[in-house]
Amino acid sequence: MAAHPLRLPTDEECERFRIDGAVALKGVYQENWVDLLRRGVERAMQSEGPYTRRIQDAGDPAFFTDYVASDRVPELRRFALEGPAAELSASLMKSRRANFLFDGIFVKEPGATKKSTWHQDQPYYCVAGRQIVVLWAPLDPVPADVCLNCVKGSHLWGTAFRPVRFRDGADFGRGRDDGYHDPPDVDGAYADRILAWDLEPGDVIAFHGMTIHGAPGNAQASRRRRATNSTWVGDDAVYVRHAGVMEPDFPDCGLAPGEPLDCARFPRVFDAGREPPSPT
Repeated sequence: MAAHPLRLPTDEECERFRIDGAVALKGVYQENWVDLLRRGVERAMQSEGPYTRRIQDAGDPAFFTDYVASDRVPELRRFALEGPAAELSASLMKSRRANFLFDGIFVKEPGATKKSTWHQDQPYYCVAGRQIVVLWAPLDPVPADVCLNCVKGSHLWGTAFRPVRFRDGADFGRGRDDGYHDPPDVDGAYADRILAWDLEPGDVIAFHGMTIHGAPGNAQASRRRRATNSTWVGDDAVYVRHAGVMEPDFPDCGLAPGEPLDCARFPRVFDAGREPPSPT
């Protein structure tokens, strides 16, 4: 594959991320990287990992999700370690470094009605700090009515909402005594703050780890809605253990609470003094 110049976020895009907690970045993943992700998703869907889920209501087309698939899928691992996501993330976080936390896959078959519940990502994870960004990348054209939705400015509310399991709403064992609140009625109280975009492969939604987000079903009758994400942390991110269930969990990462998320399990893919490898 030939090398392509990296399209970094503009100052305006970085400001939108800072204020809104979410921004659509157009054309930041070149076609070679999108093709690599597509191959990785297809390989992942033919295998099983500890976080593989095939969510399906009775009579409904499937919704496939997976986390940490890059541990078993070489295409996804290559994208994380060699692709553009690390430097993009460092730019958005205003961080000298970007460490790879993990990746995710979300495939909604044509006509799937299953919604992705309104939630924040960071309460599920082993991260404390403000420098955390998720890059959500469609692998098919995605109109706004089936796109990931983000609640504008919700990352600045200073409130952590109780995480629940997507497929059935089961509680993860955290409540008010642990500093968590019930999720808000986004559709009723914050409908005017919901952001969605028309996207093409190569576009990315970057959102903060505390931004409330969710997604509708895939109302398209003939097209899958394939997407991947990668989660990145920066200079101020430290390891934390939450009460109850954590998903995904990395109990064997070798870190103690309060230590920087900068180790073999969470590799430093970009730092300000080193260029990431270019595709060859």
